[in-house]
Amino acid sequence: MKYLILMCFIIAITTCAMAGDTNSEFYEPSDSNAYQGRLLYNSSKEVYPIDKMIKLCEPYTGIDTAQTKCIQQSQQSMVICEYKCSLHWSAKSNKSP
Repeated sequence: MKYLILMCFIIAITTCAMAGDTNSEFYEPSDSNAYQGRLLYNSSKEVYPIDKMIKLCEPYTGIDTAQTKCIQQSQQSMVICEYKCSLHWSAKSNKSP
């Protein structure tokens, strides 16, 4: 019985460690996060959310489409997209000495 509990504990820790990339924190771009955003969409119900990203990046001179990447999640057809607004380049240069 002790081994079963220990095994479950080890599996739980391993699963959490491997899920590091699937962070469920979704956020909108702002100056405090260097004009980056992350959103979730269901590819079976929605099309690629470029219009939503463009709207969220409007105040920051638009979206940098070269800096957009989406990752298919293991659950059905859920996709996480990370994107950056055009101003993210100036945020990088402001932080470097």
